Amino acid sequence: MVEIMLGDTLPWFFPVLALVLCLWLMVGSIEKKTTGEAGAASGFVPMLVHWTPPVMFAGLFLHRCTAIMTSDQSHVEVLQFLPDGPSVVERLTLLFAGQGGLEFAALSAAVFAVSSHRLPSVRAMGDHAATAVRQRIMMFCSLCLLLSAGVFFPEQAYTASNPLPMDTVGMIPPLSAVLLPVFFALMVMFGGELFAASSVYNIDADFSILAKKATIKCVLLACLCLAWLSTEPLIWSDWKSDPTTPTHLVALLMMVHATVVLSAVLQPSRRIEARLVHGEARSVALLVNVGVIAVLMLLSTALLLRKETTLSAGGGATLYALWLCTAVLGAMLLVQFMPTFGFDAAPRPETWWIRAMGLVIPMIVMAMTPLGVYLIPAVWLALAWSIVVPWMIESDVQSPSMGFVVLPLGAATCVALLLPMLATHAFLAGLLASLPALLIAVLGMLVHKPSATPSPSENRP
Repeated sequence: MVEIMLGDTLPWFFPVLALVLCLWLMVGSIEKKTTGEAGAASGFVPMLVHWTPPVMFAGLFLHRCTAIMTSDQSHVEVLQFLPDGPSVVERLTLLFAGQGGLEFAALSAAVFAVSSHRLPSVRAMGDHAATAVRQRIMMFCSLCLLLSAGVFFPEQAYTASNPLPMDTVGMIPPLSAVLLPVFFALMVMFGGELFAASSVYNIDADFSILAKKATIKCVLLACLCLAWLSTEPLIWSDWKSDPTTPTHLVALLMMVHATVVLSAVLQPSRRIEARLVHGEARSVALLVNVGVIAVLMLLSTALLLRKETTLSAGGGATLYALWLCTAVLGAMLLVQFMPTFGFDAAPRPETWWIRAMGLVIPMIVMAMTPLGVYLIPAVWLALAWSIVVPWMIESDVQSPSMGFVVLPLGAATCVALLLPMLATHAFLAGLLASLPALLIAVLGMLVHKPSATPSPSENRP
């Protein structure tokens, strides 16, 4: 009777799905090597790589949909949540507010990624640029799905318990639980667009329209999601009761982090740093930048961990914060070798890679430990300063206004560090209080007039 569960009948299913999603991370190389001289037949391999994840996610969803709509008593979720004689509304609520909603969200994101080159704003840029955008969206979608798989697709959701529950052991999730997969799917989709617009430099195409539309959608989504979390829904209460346990909220916060960094840091910095000139004292600026990032991340993370978790006793919070920050800062330092390997298309590749690691590494840390979410406010503050510091240190560009940028940013940073210590919900307060610092840094540098000052070499006779 228990063989209806997918994990029991097809134990190879999820390893294959994870493997193909990993291939999406290198989809550009796969397409380059398998298309070309061989003609149409060679397109079979890319098509197989493209459509295998959507088909497998569709299989997951249809399998669960069939079990719930037919009240299959050999399916664990049916036994756990559906009462006797359930109505159609109860079945649909369980389908989309439960595990099925997460499967449908993954399916929607995967189909969007594969078909993104057909979007009007993408197709208008030309075939070559549209292909590059689709590849970057597929990479971003794959990264998000792989990192969230641990909490979204746990083993116990796809294997039968022994013994099976004899009676209903839980209530059907509330319909409001549908918001989590909806927010997740939309942030993966539109975040992928923004990732493509922020990371493609070697193609002569205008990405401004795509970036503008994606930024508006990402900002709106992030604001709506944070507003929803501020109401303390059930998933927030479950996470607050034990922050050390992986929950769906961790994956959602992962996407909130990615959406905010893409829309408020990576994409605007593309315009901001394009106005920097050669860079007198460029190495000094990079060194100061890394130092500021390290201090802010360690200070913010340690304060939040000490306030919110059981690590507050002794030096546990500081030690754990040190380990979390070391992972992010170590990756930022390690990728400074990337420009020497040819990955230097950005105007300032060294700082672009720092910000890219500020996007990716916290997501990886969150996938490994739920306490990684306490890095988010710290990374936002650090990335805000990473936009401003080069303009303050380099001597061949005009420094930003003290009254309009530097002092307000310093004040916003102090508030973001101190306010959580006074708030009942320190993490949420830290999350919301870090946003003004990002806005001040980005808006201040976007309106800053970067009139260059003569370098010392130019002043020599």
